[in-house]
Amino acid sequence: MELHEVTTGQETQLTDYEIERGKPKPSTVHAFVSKNLLVQLEINYRKRYTILPELSLEKGEDSPPTVPDIAIYPKFKIDVHHDTVKRKDMPVGVIEILSPSQSFDGLIEKATAFLISGVKSVWIVAPNLEAVFIYHTPNRYDFFEETTPSRMIC
Repeated sequence: MELHEVTTGQETQLTDYEIERGKPKPSTVHAFVSKNLLVQLEINYRKRYTILPELSLEKGEDSPPTVPDIAIYPKFKIDVHHDTVKRKDMPVGVIEILSPSQSFDGLIEKATAFLISGVKSVWIVAPNLEAVFIYHTPNRYDFFEETTPSRMIC
């Protein structure tokens, strides 16, 4: 394992999982929110979109692969006989769920990189705020919050 500096200036050890995916291991709340989003997206949009969790995306030859929590593609048929490990085509939408050990600034940087790579919409879900930030350009977002406690994504 390698040592990497985090935003607090302290040294921390990243696991192989974190190094490979470029993000922290998901927490229980993260997994719960991810599952709920996947179920709702599949129920409501399966005829128009292919919804894929934890998909490795290759943004370019000089960029390391990245793994969004959820990738949203225009509907396509999955070919179980010809699988790919890393997709080179960018999804139309990406959803990232903020984990307790993740920095919000880091997710904003990741959202910007996705948008520059051709993703049309990036959602950053903040479970502890019960809020969603939806980016369409690197410097502009729409903010949505649940006004009824524990009803948005739980």
